[in-house]
This record gives sequence, C-alpha cells and structure tokens, in this order.
Amino acid sequence: MTSKQNRISLIANIIESETIRSQQEIIAKMASNGVEITQASLSRYLKELQASRVSDGQGGYSYKLPSSKREQLSLIRDQILSVEFAGQNMVVFRTGAGYANAVSVQIDARRLAHVAGTVSGDDTILMIIRDGYSRQQIYQVLVQEFPYIKDKIVNM
Repeated sequence: MTSKQNRISLIANIIESETIRSQQEIIAKMASNGVEITQASLSRYLKELQASRVSDGQGGYSYKLPSSKREQLSLIRDQILSVEFAGQNMVVFRTGAGYANAVSVQIDARRLAHVAGTVSGDDTILMIIRDGYSRQQIYQVLVQEFPYIKDKIVNM
C-alpha cells in the first residue's frame, strides 16, 4: 500500500508534468502508476495540495498547483543532479552547490518508512536506509516518490 504522502506527491507530479483537465484523468494516471485511489480521497488530496482548476485560455480548465508547491517540486527535480547507492543501507544524492539542505528538508518532509534519516552538506545528502530493505525495494520507493530522479540514478 502506498502511503498518503506518496500518493499526494504522485498527484502533484502528475499535475505539474501534464495538462490535467479532470479528476478522472488523475485517477487513470495514478492507476497506470500502480496506485488505486478513490475519487473521494483524490478530492481530499487535491484540497490538501491547494490545487485548483484554472482557465487554460482555450475555453477549458486544467489543474494547477499554487506557486509554493511548484517551487518545492522544482527544487527537488532541478537540484538533484545524481543519486548513487552506496552499500546496502546508504544512498548519496548530489545536488547543486548550496542546495543539499533545502532538498533534504523536502525529502525528510515525506517521512518515508524506509528512511532512518538524512544528513546534508553543501552539495551532498546521505540517506540512511533502515535494516531489512533491499536495494531494489529502495529503488522502487525512490522512483515512485521522486519519478523525475529515475534518469539521475547512476548505479542500480
């Protein structure tokens, strides 16, 4: 089962990366990512994200996130430069200079069950993984939570 924060993050990513005109489109995109969601839950999550339907300038409407949510997403998407697995229980994120702490705060806010904690420097984040998780499980959770880092993973 996907955690609430993972579902919210996926919804935000869908809204940011595509033109979404209806809740049914979001439900279908979620299903294509292996996540089942009810319309009632989706409505609650959209409210929590403060997503709104705005005019697309072509006579229709599409979902948008407030600028603060877009900035958080773009911070992680744009500033994570690479992700490298180090041993069984560590993942190293390389970020733009000076961005590691800001990105780490966004990662920590998701309260991922498999993460014991993160430590950040200037351009590097060390993520410590709890015992009992395989690399493949960690990879799947990271790609599900942060789909835009899939191409930034240097070893798997």
